[in-house]
Amino acid sequence: MNLFPYFDAVDFSQYIDDVPFAWKYSMGATIEKNTLKLQEGRLKNIELAIVGVPFNSENDDFKRTSTPDKLRKAFYSLAGVGKLNIIDLGNLKASTSHKGNYLALRDVVDYLSELDIVTIVLGGSQDYSYGVCQAFRSDPFFSFSAVDAFLDVKKGVESLSSTNYLSQVFKTMPDLFQFNLLAYQSHYVPDIYFEKTKGIGAHLRLGKLRDNIDDVEPVLRNSDFLTFDMAALKYSEAPNNQSLPNGLYADEACQLMKYAGASNRLKVFGLFGLNIRVQPEELSVNLAAQLVWYFVQGYLIRDKRKPGHSDGFSVYSVEIPELSAPLVFYKNDCTGQWWIQVQAINNQIIYFACSEKDYEVASSNEIPEHWLKYVQKTDEILK
Repeated sequence: MNLFPYFDAVDFSQYIDDVPFAWKYSMGATIEKNTLKLQEGRLKNIELAIVGVPFNSENDDFKRTSTPDKLRKAFYSLAGVGKLNIIDLGNLKASTSHKGNYLALRDVVDYLSELDIVTIVLGGSQDYSYGVCQAFRSDPFFSFSAVDAFLDVKKGVESLSSTNYLSQVFKTMPDLFQFNLLAYQSHYVPDIYFEKTKGIGAHLRLGKLRDNIDDVEPVLRNSDFLTFDMAALKYSEAPNNQSLPNGLYADEACQLMKYAGASNRLKVFGLFGLNIRVQPEELSVNLAAQLVWYFVQGYLIRDKRKPGHSDGFSVYSVEIPELSAPLVFYKNDCTGQWWIQVQAINNQIIYFACSEKDYEVASSNEIPEHWLKYVQKTDEILK
C-alpha cells in the first residue's frame, strides 16, 4: 500500500524560522530528516508517524481547519529527543464525503499498525476516533481509552459527531474487549450512561485520578488506542469551547502522555478537540505540542520485553483458597511494571498489565477484580 497519495506533504521550510534555537537541535529537524529520506511506498525502520487531520465535524458535513499546521509549528520548535525514527506523513486529503474521511484514516492506521508503526493523529474533532477504532474491528482483544471530561454517548439516531462518536463505536463493535474513560467529571456524566458502554471498563473520574495518577499507568498499558480530548483540560490551562472550570492540569496531562508513550501495546495516540478560535490560542497550541512531546519521550523509554517470553522479570505465584490454580504475577525488574497471567478456556496464556495493588490483594487471599474481569471476558471471546 502506498500511503503518500492520501496526504498533502509537509513544507518544512515554513517552520524553520520559528525555532528559538538552531533548527538542527529541534524536533522539527529530526522529523524533516527522516521524512525526506523516505522513498515512495517504503517505511522500513520507521517507529512513529504523524498524521494530520485538518477537518472538524459540523452538523452533517466537515469543515477544513489549519489546526494540524498550527500544532506542527509549536511541536517542531521543541527540542529534539535524540535518535528516533519519527516521520510526518502530512495532512490527510479531503474525501468526497464525511464518511470517506473516517475510512481514509481507518486505512492509514490499519496499514501503519501492520508495520508496527505507532500513529500520532493530530487535529480534527474527536469523532475521528471512530475512524481509528474501525482499523481494529477484527481484533477480538482491542482495547482503548479516552481522556475526556464527558462520556460521548447519545441515544437515538443522530449524525456522527464529537459528542456521540462512542455510541457509533459501540454499535459497530458490540464485542469490544475494553473501554476506559479517564479524567471524566462526574457532574457531567450520569452513572446510567456507563450502561451504554461495551467491554470491560476501568473508568477513573478526575478526582480519583488526581488522588493517585499512577493508577492510570496499567490502564494505558492495556490500551491499543488513546484518544485525548483537549476539553479534558482545565480552561485556564488550555482555553476551549467548553469553558470548564475544572479539569486536568498541564503537568498531570503531560504525565499521562508519558505513560501512554511508554506502553508497549499502544499503537495509536489521537489528540483531538484543539480549538484555535478561542483566545489565547497560543496557550492551548503550546500545551498540545508539549503533550505530543511527552508522548514521544515516553516512547523512548519503552521496554519491549514481554512477560513469559523474556528475561528480566520476577515471577510471583499466589495461592488463593477459592482458586484451583495459583495466580501468577510478573514484575519487570527494570521498570517496576506488573502483569498478571490469565489462562483462557482454550489454555491460551495471555498477560494483562496490572498494578502492585493487584498483587497485594491476591496476597491477602482475595481475588483481584481486574483478573476476574479479564478471565470472564477472555473466555467469552474464545469459547
